[in-house]
Amino acid sequence: MLTGMGALNVRIDPAIAAFLERVARETGRSKSAIVREALQQLREIKAAQKPRRPADAMAHLIGSWDSGGQRLSERTGARFAKLLRERQDDHGTRRRRTARRAD
Repeated sequence: MLTGMGALNVRIDPAIAAFLERVARETGRSKSAIVREALQQLREIKAAQKPRRPADAMAHLIGSWDSGGQRLSERTGARFAKLLRERQDDHGTRRRRTARRAD
């Protein structure tokens, strides 16, 4: 046994056990060596993966919905201008309340 290594007992299903046995026999390597190599490869894959930004995780969804032909994004400017006009009109019609005296 190599020094500095930890020991691990693992329970695996029969199909994986048969696969491991076959690979060990075909390659002439020990089952432990094969498992160590597989874990090392998994470790390298995980290390290479960068955390995904939410925008990257949703990239495949962007532009995948149909607004039903309403072209909402094209009318945004016009709708905003109308909203501003309405607010301006409302502002002009509002009167200040006079303060009442409590005589």
